[in-house]
Amino acid sequence: MKRTSLRSWAAHLLLTAVAVGVVVAAPLAAPNRAAREDVIIAGARSLSDQVLVTYSKPDTRPSTEVHLLAFNDLHGNLEAGGLNIYGKFAGGAAYLAKAVKDRQAQYGTRQATILAGDNIGASPLANGLFFEEPITIASNLMNVDFGSVGNHEFDKGRAELLRIQNGGCHPVEGCTAAPYALANGKTTNVYPGADFRYLSANVIVDATGRTLFPAFATKEFRSNSGRRVKIGFIGEVLEATPTIVTPTGVAGLTFQDEADAANRAVRRLADAGVKTSVLVIHEGGFQGGGAALNGCVGNLAGSAIADIASRLDPAIKVIVSAHTHAEYRCTITSGGVTRLITSASSFGRILSDITLTVDDKTGDLVDASATNVIVENATNTPGPGVTRIPDPSKEDPRVQAVVEQYVAAAAPLANRVIGRIQGDLTRTASPLGESALGDVIADAQLVATQPANLGGAQLAFMNPGGIRADLRVADISSGGEALGEVTYGEAFTVQPFGNSLVTKTMTGDMVRRLLEQQFSGCSGQTTNRILQVSNTFRYEQDPAAQTCAGRIGRIWVAGVEVAPTDSFRVTMNSFLAAGGDGFTVFNQGTDALGGAQDIDALVAAFAASEPAGIPVPPLDRIAAPGP
Repeated sequence: MKRTSLRSWAAHLLLTAVAVGVVVAAPLAAPNRAAREDVIIAGARSLSDQVLVTYSKPDTRPSTEVHLLAFNDLHGNLEAGGLNIYGKFAGGAAYLAKAVKDRQAQYGTRQATILAGDNIGASPLANGLFFEEPITIASNLMNVDFGSVGNHEFDKGRAELLRIQNGGCHPVEGCTAAPYALANGKTTNVYPGADFRYLSANVIVDATGRTLFPAFATKEFRSNSGRRVKIGFIGEVLEATPTIVTPTGVAGLTFQDEADAANRAVRRLADAGVKTSVLVIHEGGFQGGGAALNGCVGNLAGSAIADIASRLDPAIKVIVSAHTHAEYRCTITSGGVTRLITSASSFGRILSDITLTVDDKTGDLVDASATNVIVENATNTPGPGVTRIPDPSKEDPRVQAVVEQYVAAAAPLANRVIGRIQGDLTRTASPLGESALGDVIADAQLVATQPANLGGAQLAFMNPGGIRADLRVADISSGGEALGEVTYGEAFTVQPFGNSLVTKTMTGDMVRRLLEQQFSGCSGQTTNRILQVSNTFRYEQDPAAQTCAGRIGRIWVAGVEVAPTDSFRVTMNSFLAAGGDGFTVFNQGTDALGGAQDIDALVAAFAASEPAGIPVPPLDRIAAPGP
């Protein structure tokens, strides 16, 4: 990424000092340094630790506390199901709504509720079947103010995202989710759109620099002394969105460097007299090994969000991050400026409560702190064979009614048993990146496209990021199926994108170069992404090799070693077929033939496996180099 010189804000900045305090029983570890030596990351080790960043000298001027309630990566999870985190059943829309609304009532007019992207997309069936409308209705009932776009907001393209924001019936299916609950207690038969405003400072639609949604928004609060102060909110998505979203979903859009766009936005806010601005960004990092309960262990070092933070205008001191489904409360210090940064896991399991203390007279940020709260949803705790016992006292009744409406509407399809599994099929990867569930999906797609009139496929590839959940023997959905039985709803949760299958002709040379693209730094790839492969395909992989070409050894199709000039019919989903996830070699394939939806292929594979069910594959398709 390019580095941008920061504009001088000496005339506007208060003296910056850092005070990171914790309870006596849990002292902070010494700060670690990230990849860049001028970036220092520190923060909490546990949920009870205090993280407080102070930006001004103590004085007697009056100040006011404003609370930000933030969540991210809800992904349409209406139901709580078996969601859990840190030994607690947690998450689900109704439970998140109760946690949010309780705090809204506590803080009154001095709060703003924000979401940091991926509110929609990659959703379970009860939401996905109704075009992501139900979770947007639930978010309206949570009184959300602003939301940054996430990469999954673009899954169905610009026009559909604008419909989600602005309302109106689906152009093909109509308003199948009616009636829609409104915040005023009434209902409507026309999808009303999102009451909250999406923000997209770095998503550009034309040569004039116009953004898809506003780059920023403000909310005004009355201070303790009666003055009015404004807080600015800048919304962004990761610049790499086009590499992880189907190309048709981002067609005609330009995704700019996050720090550059945020710096432009905060200058505009400052010109309008806004002294305190918050970056709400769908990009993030991870705690390191041995992550503590919602802490900052491992320090986000080397992460994308740390790099972005190191290049922000000093006027941006608070960051609400997302995308990685991680949870943390950290500080990032760079160039003499310390910023508070939070992330709230995913699926509504954690809510970030951020406190901003603002100078009543100037509107400057005095200090910032954060507490992450687990959104509990049960009277018992998770464990082997344990079924969650819902706690109705932790549900918001209006949102729970929305959940029940769409779960009931989807139930006839969701609860239909499609087959059985002989053991757990998970996304857990072998040391070389192969997973049992990935193998099963690739096999299903191969079988669906093997007939000559359906593609004549000889091998199939599946992207690991398209596999969104595991299938476990002990999982029991609301349909009450037996152990080992799999419902359509569970299969849909695994593959929720509605991709179609595509079969193309590819040479042995193309296949080899495709496999090389699995590794970060090879032919434009931005991170390691190991493709899942069908049982007709096997190859040798050496991830420690010094060159991209050296990481791929011999390749076999149907037991025969592949030569560069050999030609094969290869199946992939429509996301990969268009070069998704950085696999641009797929674009070089020829004689493309479209096929059924990916979920239909998986359902057919379950039917074909009856009565024994699908076995757990041995994970031997990707191997270390042999003699």
